[in-house]
Amino acid sequence: APFQTLLLTGAAGTLGRHLAPGLLPLAERLVVSDLPLPLAQAALPPSAQVLACDLADAAAVWRLLAGVQAIVHMGGISVEGPWEPILRANICGLHNLYEAARRQGVKRVVFASSNHVTGCYPRTQTVRAQDPPRPDGNYGLSKVFGESIARLYWDRFGIETVCLRIGTAAPTPPDRRALATLLSLPDLLRLITCALTAP
Repeated sequence: APFQTLLLTGAAGTLGRHLAPGLLPLAERLVVSDLPLPLAQAALPPSAQVLACDLADAAAVWRLLAGVQAIVHMGGISVEGPWEPILRANICGLHNLYEAARRQGVKRVVFASSNHVTGCYPRTQTVRAQDPPRPDGNYGLSKVFGESIARLYWDRFGIETVCLRIGTAAPTPPDRRALATLLSLPDLLRLITCALTAP
């Protein structure tokens, strides 16, 4: 296995539940984490180590990252909504994650960003990676922050991050628009595997 210990945050979410079994072969020890109530209700692989953690609790995040070599960060609020919960989970929580990663010696993060980082571009425009962010709400704004903190922790501390601007990750497209943004769940797992293991 490429990693001794791999951490998956947001493991009780729709994508986390799908990814957990597929990440098992990449690590001798897979740690899966989420808030306590969703974790208790999620069917996760029995061989994974399940640890409840609120990302907004810096001390808990520090303990969660002990011995971790790499992180697949799917945790936080995953939809548009009021500012305060997004601030707590996606801004404060992500700062806690990167600061704990720095102090614990984690070398790589795969960050679930979003197409909402560029959601205010017109649909007729092809958006390139180097185009400036144009977030379309509080959620998209939090993902711009995520990409920026990833940049900071690379420039200052050498932590590698692969930011994946995920569109619609689902077994089937929920509507016509999703045909343009669809990423199948098997392809998502392959993409994350490549993001974790590529030099």
